[in-house]
Amino acid sequence: MNAISFLQLMKRVLLQTVSINDTNQEGSCAIQELPPFENNHFINYNDMENRAYTMELTSAPHNIVPEQETRLTLTLQKPSVLEVSHEQKIHLIIVNEDLSYFNHIHPVETEAGYEVNTQFPSSGKFYLFADYKPYGIGQVVNKLEVNVQGNSTTPVAYHKEELTGSSEAYSISLVADQDQFTSGHMMIDGILKKNGKEIDPSTLDNYLGAKAHVVLISVEDKEYIHAHPEVENGRYKLHASFPKPGIYRGWIQFQAEGRVHTTDYVLNVVQEQGNHGKGHAEAPKHHH
Repeated sequence: MNAISFLQLMKRVLLQTVSINDTNQEGSCAIQELPPFENNHFINYNDMENRAYTMELTSAPHNIVPEQETRLTLTLQKPSVLEVSHEQKIHLIIVNEDLSYFNHIHPVETEAGYEVNTQFPSSGKFYLFADYKPYGIGQVVNKLEVNVQGNSTTPVAYHKEELTGSSEAYSISLVADQDQFTSGHMMIDGILKKNGKEIDPSTLDNYLGAKAHVVLISVEDKEYIHAHPEVENGRYKLHASFPKPGIYRGWIQFQAEGRVHTTDYVLNVVQEQGNHGKGHAEAPKHHH
């Protein structure tokens, strides 16, 4: 029986959690697996069952260098069947430490685990967010990090807001509810234009089962939000829940005329009035 068939048989079996061995095995890159944290997909990670799901990440070659083809293998430490969520079983978001680099790729299931080939553009620390849905429970996000060898580079510092992102003929501008981005739950409008003229996002192709995918990550501590805006009255409508004030980088991906576009942003999130020291406001459940 191969590994995939075995996983199918385990669909309704509860297994004891397997802890990650902190000692790297042969073929592993230098990895630190960090526990899932709150606010991913607007899901409450106080649910201890979600905390039981973790990934081990290995690489080939063992020592990762910039601009070299690298095979990444993700292995679930709790044997589970993954559901298809937005046309994929795993969405892997890769960013570098200063958030100047973004990549969204999809490991495919093999007997070794879930594998994907990619390249890292520069040396330094990279964060990988493995976003997936085990059978029968909510969305889970594991945050991992890898170190790419080589000389250090000067980090990019983000301070000024950039609320319009462009890709070829298309642009999307973000408009905050009450004209500012605040910690806690809020609404954001997205105005889509082609050649400077506003168009309806519903006229776009679907990309991974949605009219757009939005990723928001805080510069300071790499808090992660992945959401899918609705389309209302010819504009994107995004429910966002920022856990704390600070600078966030954002990316929107959409497909038009058969081509996937990525636009990027810088958001300055301020403290929600009346919410000092109380954390973020309760947000709605996120639906994949």
